[in-house]
Amino acid sequence: MSLLSAVLLEADKATTKDIKNYLDELSPKLKDLNERVQMLSWSLQQNFIDTYFHFTPTKTLEQLNYKNRKANILFDYSKFKEEVALFIEKFQIKDAIIEDFNNNCKKLEKSVKNFYDLCVVAEGKWILDKANHEFGRFNYIDAILSIKELQSKLCELKFEGNGTKALENLTAQSENQLAIYTAQLSIEWEDIFTWSEKKSVHNILYTLSVLQCDPTLMKKILKSLYVTERMNAELGLFSHFFIEKLLHNVIRYNCEIFTEDPIGALVFNIKIDLNDRNKPNFQTIFNNLTAIFEFLQSTLGSQLEADKTFVEVFADCIQDKFFSKIIEDCIRNNLPSCDSSYQHYKNIVIELDLFNKFLIEQKFVDADESPLNRYINDTECVLYNKKCNKLLSDVRNLLNNSLSYCTISVGSTNDIVNDSILDVSQKDIIYDLSNPLFLPKSVISQNVKQIMTMIIEHLEESVKLPEKYSTQLVMYIKDIAVMYQSIVPKKFKVNLECCPLDIALFFNNCFYLAHSLIGPPWKLTMPAELADLLNTTLLECIQDLRVLGLEKMSLYLQCQKNLITQKIEANELPWTYESYETFDCAINYAVTLMQELKNTWYNILPTRMYELSMCTLIQALCQSMLDRIFADTKSICEDLVFMLAVRFEDTISELLSLFEEPIKFENKINMWSKFIKMPQLLKAQMLEIADLWQNDKDLSQSYACEDIRMIIKMRFPDDKYRLKILKDIQ
Repeated sequence: MSLLSAVLLEADKATTKDIKNYLDELSPKLKDLNERVQMLSWSLQQNFIDTYFHFTPTKTLEQLNYKNRKANILFDYSKFKEEVALFIEKFQIKDAIIEDFNNNCKKLEKSVKNFYDLCVVAEGKWILDKANHEFGRFNYIDAILSIKELQSKLCELKFEGNGTKALENLTAQSENQLAIYTAQLSIEWEDIFTWSEKKSVHNILYTLSVLQCDPTLMKKILKSLYVTERMNAELGLFSHFFIEKLLHNVIRYNCEIFTEDPIGALVFNIKIDLNDRNKPNFQTIFNNLTAIFEFLQSTLGSQLEADKTFVEVFADCIQDKFFSKIIEDCIRNNLPSCDSSYQHYKNIVIELDLFNKFLIEQKFVDADESPLNRYINDTECVLYNKKCNKLLSDVRNLLNNSLSYCTISVGSTNDIVNDSILDVSQKDIIYDLSNPLFLPKSVISQNVKQIMTMIIEHLEESVKLPEKYSTQLVMYIKDIAVMYQSIVPKKFKVNLECCPLDIALFFNNCFYLAHSLIGPPWKLTMPAELADLLNTTLLECIQDLRVLGLEKMSLYLQCQKNLITQKIEANELPWTYESYETFDCAINYAVTLMQELKNTWYNILPTRMYELSMCTLIQALCQSMLDRIFADTKSICEDLVFMLAVRFEDTISELLSLFEEPIKFENKINMWSKFIKMPQLLKAQMLEIADLWQNDKDLSQSYACEDIRMIIKMRFPDDKYRLKILKDIQ
């Protein structure tokens, strides 16, 4: 055997010897502990069964010297466990080496666990008796909590045989005692806090009464209810009364609040007036609720010595239903109509915010979790949207009115030259949005005036609110402009094709809206940012309105121009009495049309637009009549020539009558000078025509020499004299 093997063998022998010495020392202790635990456990089990199964206790725990024996066992067991742990750690022993010792330790551990369970039930009578003693001294908290602790331990125990029934009896006794304590606590609570409802024909009287005679007892009761988690249960009936009756009627009716102070109590009365048909406003409702909460906190809350306020505890019972009631029955049902001012809305938000802050201060709700936050933050927006949607709805209804249903005169006559005059006859005009725009006198549909009035009112009130609402309103105004361009032309399509009055009113409406949307300008009445936003956002709509108004007017005028031209050009060539009759009828139609338009449009359209429109038709008539004269170069008899001259003179007179005040036709109708010279050319002799051509500059500027030669050929016979005159006209 080598030296190393010999050393290892000796070391192994030494270790085995040390282990045997440790086991020889620990085994007697293990045996002694096991015997002591079993003996005391048997005695405790017998005591428990005798006490709670046979109900004839033989030996008391004092007689069994329970406290000392239990303390010694627990001390020795704890020390023994430490020695075993040290033994295993020192030698790093595997279970297989000390298997018997380990098995005996496990048996001891199981016995000790059973011993603990028996200690719980054995001490149960002590705990119940002590709880009775404490309850008799009004120490409700100690009494109830000790029994609850006992019950939690009993729930985890399991016994066999008679022990099971004994455990059931002990549990039943603890439950019975706890029920007695909670019942007595409820009685005490009911004496402290009472509420009632008295109904009569004209009113309902709600009374809350809090006892004040014994503050010390009151504090004990309230704290006991809180610590034993009975407060919510005791507040159950009052919570139902508060939500379904008191809160329900405080929201719906005006009420009177007054207090009484009889001996030993403080009484709070809420008298509901059923005869008052006026509903309370937000401020009244919130003030009344604030008073109720303050009463509860000042009376009950001031006596509750806990980590929560009374209102905070009360909130656990009613918070969800309370806010649901406030939101559904108070806020939503009492929101003002769309006709109310934005300031009214703002006042509502202020009242909501104040009440919400009060609830947060009272710890009724956490600041971040209050359902009222959404209404405080969004109510202005919701109500603003409501009012704006009402604006759109009202506008839609107004747009359903006929264009000529009710009219009103707007604008004024202005003789002063102004670069900002709204003159549709001017081209390439640049409007300065910083200068006031002159609106010429005209007649518009009254619904358009009402629309602009509502828009102005909304703008004026929106300035009082945060900027985001004013920005939103600008988009609504743009929608209104788009609505007018979309709805009216489609709804009154036939009118805008056939009815001159409706066409004129629609033109005026479009230009009035465009003018009004430019503003006074806005920078004079609105904040600079809002004014700039209005100008940039509405600029396209303003231009579209003008274009649309001009388009409808232009289409109608173009249609009438085509009719005039077609009727005058419809007669057959050459000139005969029959063709002249057709020509005369066509002119009469055109003149009658324009006279009817004068009756319809004069003092309806702006003066310049009226002139522009009539001159457009006059231009078509003049051009058509002149074209008809030059359409055929064949000779015409003198009678027809004279009739044509008279027809031209009469037409000129009739056209002049279309205007109340004289206007410069030559500046508005490019062939007017040519047209008014035609009667003279048709009546003059050949030599007179030659003299006119030589001496009358207006004639030479209006007619080409070929035109004059053609008239001469039509009127006079072909001879040497006509040939000489024609040669002179070059």
